Amino acid sequence: MRYPKFLPKNGTIGFVAPSFGCASEPYRTAFENAQKIFKEKGYSLDLGPNCYEDQGIGISNTPKACARELEKYYCSSRNDILISCGGGEMMCETIGEVDFQKLKEADPKWFMGYSDNTNLIFLLTTLCDTAGVYGPCAASFGMEPWHESLFDA
Repeated sequence: MRYPKFLPKNGTIGFVAPSFGCASEPYRTAFENAQKIFKEKGYSLDLGPNCYEDQGIGISNTPKACARELEKYYCSSRNDILISCGGGEMMCETIGEVDFQKLKEADPKWFMGYSDNTNLIFLLTTLCDTAGVYGPCAASFGMEPWHESLFDA
């Protein structure tokens, strides 16, 4: 099993929306507050183009656009980890567009999300032999004060 490096102090957090994004309320406001909190903690942010998209029901953009964003940000050296913007309903369509060989050949990177993100975390583990985190999506980090589970994540 490949275990990615943990997020370094003052590292860069990448955000992607392989399923649902943060275009509507209350997710948009919570995500914006999460960004503010992460910046205050010293982290840099790397937002994918689908984070604020709303091109479908239960999905941020087309399955192909979501897959390309995921591949690009997973393989990028500009961010240290990835957090999904939200859950959703349509990642089962995105998954068919993802080049898992490309992800397998990339340096392992933590991907965290829950709900619809189970589709990706399961396949990262089984197809790419890479650990993932079934945990909070981006907007959850916008709560104040943070629940203990967010510090753990």
